Amino acid sequence: MKFVHLVIFGVLGIGGFVAVKDMIRPRPPTLEFFVEGDAAVVVGRTDSYSHNLVKDFVRENPNVKTLILQAMPGTQDVVTNTRLVRDIREAGLATHVPSNGQIASGAVDWFIAGSPRTIDCGAMIGVHSWGSPLGSRGDQTLFDPQRGMQRDFLKDMGVDPDFYEFTRAAAGPDDIHWLTVDEMLRFGLIAEEPDCGP
Repeated sequence: MKFVHLVIFGVLGIGGFVAVKDMIRPRPPTLEFFVEGDAAVVVGRTDSYSHNLVKDFVRENPNVKTLILQAMPGTQDVVTNTRLVRDIREAGLATHVPSNGQIASGAVDWFIAGSPRTIDCGAMIGVHSWGSPLGSRGDQTLFDPQRGMQRDFLKDMGVDPDFYEFTRAAAGPDDIHWLTVDEMLRFGLIAEEPDCGP
């Protein structure tokens, strides 16, 4: 075997080792909890690696009663996110969006799963229609495969199921509609208006 071949095989072997090492290395979480007493500030987005995130967190932090949703742009995996929000309700956690909090898309389901749900004046909660990689859009389709599941989820959480149709019509998949306090009250996302002072 020529020296050149040995060098090539050596480089390929090192490259393969590095690739395998990268695959088995624990990846950093895309969503993080920061415990502060009996509350935890939540930052980031859920993805397909988030399966047992809530259950593990609750088991390790039984004193936490409230999730403060600080900066959550949404999810990269709707199925996993749906499982996580059900875990939030099962754990009996309250959810709160502070005055400088901003959540959107799939993260709104995190807020909805809380009991009770509260916001501070200035909290930003954004919704939009779903979109698929193939170009389907919830705001432009007659058949919506998610409709039944989403309406059942909202009903189970004590939110008006019509909120789902509202989110579909409020903004396209690449846009965002920031909910007003009146809209949150109308659909039952919150029970009372936040105190915004005089």
